[in-house]
Amino acid sequence: MSDHNSTNTPRIFNPSPRTIIMVRHGETEGNLDDKSQGHFDAQLTERGRIQAEAVAERLSDTQFDAVYSSDLQRALDTAKAIVAHHPELQIHTRSQLREYHFGDYEDKDWDSVGDADADLYKRWKNLNTRASIKFPGGESMLDAWERVGRVVEEILTTHHKGNESLLVVGHGGSLQAVLARLMNLRITDQWSFVFNNTSVTVLHEHLYTPNGWRMIQFNDTSHLNGIGFTDNRHVTARKPHHHRLHL
Repeated sequence: MSDHNSTNTPRIFNPSPRTIIMVRHGETEGNLDDKSQGHFDAQLTERGRIQAEAVAERLSDTQFDAVYSSDLQRALDTAKAIVAHHPELQIHTRSQLREYHFGDYEDKDWDSVGDADADLYKRWKNLNTRASIKFPGGESMLDAWERVGRVVEEILTTHHKGNESLLVVGHGGSLQAVLARLMNLRITDQWSFVFNNTSVTVLHEHLYTPNGWRMIQFNDTSHLNGIGFTDNRHVTARKPHHHRLHL
């Protein structure tokens, strides 16, 4: 009779687990106006810059071995704020970490997208059909899933020695895909996760399973406590959007 508790049973051990810290960019006007920003190179609002400084201060004592960022300005400026506390590091920009490419509908509010193409908008809002969408002049959700997968593979291959802490700064959509890829989830699972502006999400590689990841912190924005709107028009002029996507 076999003894499942035998000490002779070989045990897989990962002596050098890695850490990945993901940060979404600070606030933009497009976030406030519920726009499909995509590859449109939106700038941080004043509040977005304050948010970036807040997350930078929070991570000022965190040791990083490498920093990766989307090359779009809103993400890059957020990464620069963080790296200002780590002058020994350089930012590795990767276009694969960009937001979804919405093509002809970039920098458009979602209501106008719905008016222009009701069927596409309906399929986009439905998480069961979203993966099949290809935006005219842009990319399909499968395209985005694959390009993010390529950069995740590049980062993991480059930093394979272990015990490394890696910062990845991106967008709501691209970070959804990074997280789902690392957690071995399906393309449709990524839309279960929401990343708020400058939120911090931390994953540790499993101690007994190399390339297996555990999420130990998700969408943490505690560093923003007490930070309010700096432009009052956003308080008085904004109407609620029940379908707000923040991409």
